[in-house]
Amino acid sequence: MSLHICPRCNQRYIVDNNVGDYIHNCNSGNLALDQEDITIIGNWEDYDGIGTKPAQAVLMQGVENQLQGTRAEIEGENKEGVTRRGQRASTHRQRQHLQFIDLKENK
Repeated sequence: MSLHICPRCNQRYIVDNNVGDYIHNCNSGNLALDQEDITIIGNWEDYDGIGTKPAQAVLMQGVENQLQGTRAEIEGENKEGVTRRGQRASTHRQRQHLQFIDLKENK
């Protein structure tokens, strides 16, 4: 058994000596590191769950503007909600990050 540190979340994990690669489930308590942003392009199904988004909603996502109807919007400003990693919340979803680590490179 050998001790390693995840390069993304700096958490320790232990694997057997004869393992060539490892997928680490980042769980450091910092949601900015433990999750990742995925662009929504329609319905999805992955290890984190299942979700649906109608085609009409996908076409219109990202057009929200919290400054709609104000002088700032007339002058060209655009304000939207963002995720912890800075992506537009209306066009992205968050899921748990799995970090692939090639242990053969580290030797």
